[in-house]
Amino acid sequence: MASKKHVTIWQVAEEAGVSIQTVSRVLNQRPDVSPETRQNILEIIERLGYQPNAVARGLASRRSRTLALITADFGDYFLNQVVNGAECVARAHDYIYMLGSTDCRPGNEPEYTRLLTERHVEGILFARAHGGAYESHLAKLVRSGIPLVSASFSLNTMPLTVIDVDNVEGGFNATQCLIEHGHSRIAMIKGPETFKSATDRLKGYLSALQAAGLSMDPALIVEGDWYYESGYTAMQTLLARRQPFTALFAQSDAMAIGAMRAMREASLRVPQDVSVVGYDDLPVAAFVDPPLTTIRQPMREVGETATQLLIQEIEEPGSIQTKEVLLRTEFIHRNSCTDNMNY
Repeated sequence: MASKKHVTIWQVAEEAGVSIQTVSRVLNQRPDVSPETRQNILEIIERLGYQPNAVARGLASRRSRTLALITADFGDYFLNQVVNGAECVARAHDYIYMLGSTDCRPGNEPEYTRLLTERHVEGILFARAHGGAYESHLAKLVRSGIPLVSASFSLNTMPLTVIDVDNVEGGFNATQCLIEHGHSRIAMIKGPETFKSATDRLKGYLSALQAAGLSMDPALIVEGDWYYESGYTAMQTLLARRQPFTALFAQSDAMAIGAMRAMREASLRVPQDVSVVGYDDLPVAAFVDPPLTTIRQPMREVGETATQLLIQEIEEPGSIQTKEVLLRTEFIHRNSCTDNMNY
């Protein structure tokens, strides 16, 4: 079957009896066209199925209306939510994202930024969970003046607009819930120290203990890597220390679920023996047994807000300056947390 012939702007102009400059003014929503002529051209464009050449329009206006989004891993649930929110806002503002994943290899990021900037993107959104050793390319980008926004990580060495979640508040609320249920011996499985989110959740945990007049026991804190297996082994470590606790705050749902399995194998019941609060509100959290009490992160909103600010900086240079925007978490109460029956 023969392919449909491409309709050109010249055909639209000929059909409408106007110049191609008039058609271009209509396409670019310029005001200097009469309402009758504008309506006629739009009807012809619809009838002929004309699709403007975005590349040609970009060359004429010196605008690509293209953004870059570089992330660590599209398979990560939360980074995927950031991407979904970012793309939705970009489309609404007539921008498009070029996407790139470093596959959790930070050393790949400089090459991605080079390739994308050579394609004349107008701004870049970095969506990854933490900083790292490969940051000199970001300093070059900052000096070049290209608008940059970060989702969920900040740098101490250079100015950067950051959109993140208030993890201190989230850690405080998770711990405060357990305290309000009468728990005073609260274990914690924390994320890796290289992640600011992990250190912020730890700050919230410590702040809640202090506010309740409770002391922190280092023997009740074990580090994991965010994933199921590390939660499982961290709980085995906690149980082997034989330090009593009646509640657990795990800094990710995956680690909480892994820890719950280890407790079941040790004949401990959740929540009768140990109440558990996770963090993230993964889709699976509502379907484990028992359903997991957790802290929900607004990651889609992170992507939306980051893109709004990125576009604002492109269209109004210097308007957002350097800032940090922290979005609030939401406490989700389910059946894994109950009153301490031992007090």
